[in-house]
Amino acid sequence: MIKKLLLSFAIVALTFFSIYSSLAHGAGTRLTPEADSKVLTMPSVISIEFDGKLQTLGTEKINLITVTDSSGQVISDGISLVEGAKLSTKISILDSTGLISVQYRIVSEDGHPVEGDYSFTVSEVPTLTSVGTEEPGVNWQSNGLKEESNGLSLAGLLTVVILASAAFVVIRRKYRKVN
Repeated sequence: MIKKLLLSFAIVALTFFSIYSSLAHGAGTRLTPEADSKVLTMPSVISIEFDGKLQTLGTEKINLITVTDSSGQVISDGISLVEGAKLSTKISILDSTGLISVQYRIVSEDGHPVEGDYSFTVSEVPTLTSVGTEEPGVNWQSNGLKEESNGLSLAGLLTVVILASAAFVVIRRKYRKVN
């Protein structure tokens, strides 16, 4: 009976860890310029840093970043550079102003594709949006970035943990009644 109990616990543990590892979809940690920010001039490079290395497949373009102006014209140079966990592109039209959109698609180190987008504004009149920020990037979760992924939510993960714990308790009680 102990073998059955240990086997049941191992199955629950493996299920929990496989679900937990599926949550590791390349989450972004920093972007430059920040989402919803206002900048005086167009930066020459747009970059996004993720929480893990990005996958690469030789010369295939599986990680892409595209920047467009308010009229929908692509203003990035078409080359997406991957450096470990950082994806960047150079801007080819530096005199663009107005709402600038950044779209990206990456393949995270666990093999899952992640797509998202954000925007910022280039204006001739500077607007103070935050005080005391010296770094050009910002924490991803606090900037309104839209990220699409097929990962489970924290509530889903908690549900699995609670169900696994309940199953363990039930199995353990049955074992105690038998002995």
